[in-house]
Amino acid sequence: MRFLRLLANGLICGIYFCFLLALLVLDLNINHQAGFLDYPRLAFFLFPTYGLLAALAAILTASVYRFFVTRPPHKGFLSPRFLTLGFSLLTLVYLVVFRENTIHFASFFTPAVRRTVQTQMAVLFISAAAGLVLLIRYFHRKRCTALLGSYLAAAGIAFILACFLRSGYPAAERPFRLSNLEAKQIARRVTILNLEGLSFDFVFPLANKRLLPNFTYLMENGSWGHLAGFTPSDSAVLRRTLRTGKLPGKHRRFSDVRYKIPGFPGRLEVVPRFILFRQLKRFGLLGIEPFDPPPAVKDIEMIYGEEQAVVVRSEEHSALLAETAETPAAPAGDKLFLSLYKDLQDETAPICRHLQSALTRDRTAEERAFQAKTDVPPQLFVLTLDGLADVQSYFYKYSVPSEFGEIRPDEIQKFGMVIDRYYQYYDQIISKYTAAMKDDEILIVCSPYGVEPLPFWKRLVEWVLGNADVSAYHEQAPDGVVFFYGQGVAHGRSADGFRLADIAPTLLYYAGLPVAKDMDGFARTTIFTREFKERNPLITISSYEDVSVRKSH
Repeated sequence: MRFLRLLANGLICGIYFCFLLALLVLDLNINHQAGFLDYPRLAFFLFPTYGLLAALAAILTASVYRFFVTRPPHKGFLSPRFLTLGFSLLTLVYLVVFRENTIHFASFFTPAVRRTVQTQMAVLFISAAAGLVLLIRYFHRKRCTALLGSYLAAAGIAFILACFLRSGYPAAERPFRLSNLEAKQIARRVTILNLEGLSFDFVFPLANKRLLPNFTYLMENGSWGHLAGFTPSDSAVLRRTLRTGKLPGKHRRFSDVRYKIPGFPGRLEVVPRFILFRQLKRFGLLGIEPFDPPPAVKDIEMIYGEEQAVVVRSEEHSALLAETAETPAAPAGDKLFLSLYKDLQDETAPICRHLQSALTRDRTAEERAFQAKTDVPPQLFVLTLDGLADVQSYFYKYSVPSEFGEIRPDEIQKFGMVIDRYYQYYDQIISKYTAAMKDDEILIVCSPYGVEPLPFWKRLVEWVLGNADVSAYHEQAPDGVVFFYGQGVAHGRSADGFRLADIAPTLLYYAGLPVAKDMDGFARTTIFTREFKERNPLITISSYEDVSVRKSH
C-alpha cells in the first residue's frame, strides 16, 4: 500500500512537470495561437517519456528524503508533503531549462514578449520558493497539513496565470498599405555572395600563406570585419534576417521544418533544447516535415521587386539542386573535384561522399546563378552556398587535430587540407565575380556564422546517435565574416561590429532606397567614403510594411 501511495504521488508530479514542459513548447512557438486544450494534449504526449522520468526522479528524491528525515508517515493516499516538495523541485528544474531555452531563442522574442516571458519566470519561481519555505515551516514550527494543501492550490493558480500570460502573446503583425512611396530609380547594383561557414580562423592563416589572393584583395581594397549572428544559428532563419534586416521575432521565420505531434492538431516550428526533445523522433513519437512559409514581412528582394528592379537569387533553382544532389556528379563536377582533390579521387571513406555532394551542390548553384546574372544583369544578385559549412562539420578535426586528442597521422595527412582547398575554391568564385563587376556595383561577401569545434560532451552525444564523424558546429553562433568592395566603399576600413541584421539596411542605403526604422539592423555608413556619404544622405521611413515603393517619373 505504501508503494502504491508513493507511485501515485510520483505520477502526479510527473503530470505536473509535463504541463510545465507544454508551457515551454507553446512559449517558443509564438506563431501558434495557444488554446486551452493544447496544454493537456502536449502533456499527454510528453508523459510516456518526460513524465515518467520526472515521476521516477520524484520517487527517488522522496525515498532519499525519508531515509534521512524520520517523520510519521502521512495517513492519506495523497501526501501534501511529497507533492509540495516534488512540485517545488520540479518547478526549479523546469526554470533552469526554461531560462536556457529563452536565452538560446532570445531572438524570437520582441520586447513585449520578452517581458511576458520574464513575468512567467518570476511567477513560477515565487511559487517554487514558497513551497520550499512552507515545507521548512511545516517541519520546524507548526505542522499544518492544510497549509501545504493551500500551497498546492496556489501552485496550480500560478501555472494557470503563466498560461494566461502566454495567451497574451501578440500575433504576427499584418502588413497594411497606407500609401505609395516614390523612390528614385535604382542606379547601383548589389551582389551578395553568402558563403556560409567562412571564418577568419581559416581566412587569416591561408591569406598569410598567399593561398587566398582574392580574399586578400577584398581586405586591402574594401572594408571587412567579423559578422555577429545570433542563436538559434539555423541557416533558414539567418538567411531571412540577412534579407529583411529584422530578427526572427519580427520576420517570423523560425525553422525550415515543422514538427507533427500525435493528437496535437497544429504543427510546431520550434522544439525545446537541452532535454533531447528531437530524439523523440527515434521512438516514432515526433514527425518532422519540410517547411517553407511565405515571407511574413518584406525582404530586400520584394522591395526591389516593387521598384521593378531585376533580382536574381540562387534559391530559385532549389528544386533542381535537390535533384542534382541525389545523382552522381556531372563531368564538370568531376573535373572540379579533381582540380581540388586529385589525391582523394580513389578514396572510398564514407566521409568523402559529403565532400563530393557539397562540391557538386555548390558548383551547380553557382554556375546556374552566374548564368542568370549574365543573361539579364540584375540590380540585386544573391548567391547562397552552404557546401563549406557541411564540409567543415565533418573534416574540421583533421584541420585542427589539437582540439580532438588522438587522431591517426595518416588521416591528418590525407584529410588535413580538405577545408583549406575548399576555401581556395571559394576564393576562385570571388575572383569570378570581382572580374564581372560593373563600375556602379558593390560586392558583399559574407557568412552569417563561423565554425567551432564540437565540445566533448556533444561529441559523445553525436557518437551515441550514430554521427561519430561530426566534429564541428555553429549552434552557438560563432562570428562569421563580411567584406564590402566596390564603388564608394572605403579601403581598409574595419567593419567590425557588423551584425547580420545590418546588411539589409546598409545595402538599401547604398542603393538609394529608404531604410525602415522598424528594422533591427542599422545602415552602417562608416564603411563608405566621405564623398559618397556627402552625395547620398540617409533617408528613413517608418516601415516598408505600410508603403508600396514605386519609381518616380
